[in-house]
Amino acid sequence: MVLWTEPAGITKEKGAQNGSQFSTTYLNGTAYTEIRRFVVIGEGYGNSICSPIHTYSGQATLKSNLPDPKQHAIIYTSKHPPEERSYATEDGTIVKENLPKEPIRVIPEQEGDERDLGDLSRVNYAKIYTVEHYVRVLNIGKVHPSSMASLEKNCMFNRRSDEPPQPPRGQSSSSSKREPKKNDSTKKKSSRSGTSKKDTRYDN
Repeated sequence: MVLWTEPAGITKEKGAQNGSQFSTTYLNGTAYTEIRRFVVIGEGYGNSICSPIHTYSGQATLKSNLPDPKQHAIIYTSKHPPEERSYATEDGTIVKENLPKEPIRVIPEQEGDERDLGDLSRVNYAKIYTVEHYVRVLNIGKVHPSSMASLEKNCMFNRRSDEPPQPPRGQSSSSSKREPKKNDSTKKKSSRSGTSKKDTRYDN
């Protein structure tokens, strides 16, 4: 758990909204600050490589315009994984999450509200962030040993080539496809660095 600030893009939001604090930055830009949860997927020199954890305002991956929903997984601190979120529309249609990746269990190390991730927390494997080790964080737990293999297999470093980025529901995937570069076959694959150590800490 860490106090996190990042650009807010084009928005008219000001002040506090849904737990986030919006502020005006240099050149009249906008940033928002919130308590952000992360799970550590690798360790760099003086920093940790993390994937973010969101509830998406209590909507889980059923939030509208959410890209890459299948690159998410349930992450939980209870003994058993919660059910995927679902709801019924006005005409009675059941809309439900369809998460193919295994839920990630976290062993809590804190007391009180910080120890509970609730039923709607989702780790987003499609994004990675760098958290410097000098930043003040609260480690609320660590990934359960039974979930480590799934975490390592599904993290961004190991994203499968047959799982291209997905657009939000209802949008065409053609815009997300990238044309292959010429002579790519002649280039040597670069080795990844900073991923030899796996930290089971849950930087939340």
